[in-house]
Amino acid sequence: MKKINVGISIFPVQGAQLWSNGLNQNLAFLVLLLQQSPQVGRVFLLNGGALDHMPDAMGLNGLDVPLVKPQDVTFELDVVIEMGAQLPLEWLRHVRALGVKIITFFVGHTFADNAEAPMFDRPSGQIFNGTPWHEIWTLPQFMKSSGPLLRTVSRVPVFAIPHIWSPLFIQEHVEVVERGGHQFGYQARTGIDRPGWRTAIFEPNISVGKNCFIPMLVCEQAYRLDQRSVSMMMVMNTVHMKEHPTFNRFAINLDLTKHHKASYEPRVAFVECMAQQKMDAVVSHHWEWGLNYLYYDTLYGGYPLIHNSEYLKAGGVGIYYPDFEASAGGHALLDAWNQEPEFWDDYKKAGTAYLSKLDPVRPENVEAFVKRLQHTVEGQV
Repeated sequence: MKKINVGISIFPVQGAQLWSNGLNQNLAFLVLLLQQSPQVGRVFLLNGGALDHMPDAMGLNGLDVPLVKPQDVTFELDVVIEMGAQLPLEWLRHVRALGVKIITFFVGHTFADNAEAPMFDRPSGQIFNGTPWHEIWTLPQFMKSSGPLLRTVSRVPVFAIPHIWSPLFIQEHVEVVERGGHQFGYQARTGIDRPGWRTAIFEPNISVGKNCFIPMLVCEQAYRLDQRSVSMMMVMNTVHMKEHPTFNRFAINLDLTKHHKASYEPRVAFVECMAQQKMDAVVSHHWEWGLNYLYYDTLYGGYPLIHNSEYLKAGGVGIYYPDFEASAGGHALLDAWNQEPEFWDDYKKAGTAYLSKLDPVRPENVEAFVKRLQHTVEGQV
């Protein structure tokens, strides 16, 4: 069978960081996966932006994949995957007429993105403008909320594609901070005089799907149950909300804030925060967003992850609390804080085993993606 040549769209932009959102990591892991398959030929990054080069800060220059203008590879492609940028409609229609298959891979919460952008006057993301799709991909955690929307708008099949992850990028950051004399990775303490946890909340606070309100209440509940359990709650991505009356009154009425055990911070990179600020645990909450790279990075460091993800619960990792039950989350945090080092040894092993299943080079993951590509190319959408 002829090898499948794939073009993946990307939007090079000055100032973009690999860590600023999950999209570029998703894209990089997809490239790494496709490079493992003998059924895949050349992979191109299709430039959908104004820059003619890939900024180093985007972290993608080591992928050994050429950045090209779409029109320069018109006759070399079998599949176009719109992912990091929307490509010109005229070009997409042209390559479709030549037999190229068109896929858009939605890796975000499409329902929330499209509903919240016009409501809150935010920049538009993906615009439904008549892309001549053959099919659409999304991630498992978005099939319930966004799958029906995508099927109805696009009039084509929508498929859930495995969420993949590699420690490639986080390990680079770990090496940098450790060269600076800081230690990354959870250090379990024992004994009755164990210190309270320094808890970190990293929710981006740009959507109701991932925000800090429930995690703050989880920490607050644990603190009310036993003030020894939490010595500091550090809430990232909140500087822009500190003076808003709703958030301000919410925060200042927490015991943690009243007792000077809470700080409200700008965006801080995960590895740097956990290592340099000597954080002990991550507290998270999602709404129809049950898989994300924050979870994986936390598990990679062996840190306690207090979460409400049914996916992680099914995988036997992290410390679970249900739905929006902040009180249950507080009890879960307190129970975890009381665990002995042996518990955390097993916890780390479970996390490592879970993460190994997400590896882009894992044969099962390569097969899942490539089979989907083959079905599309052969017209078996």
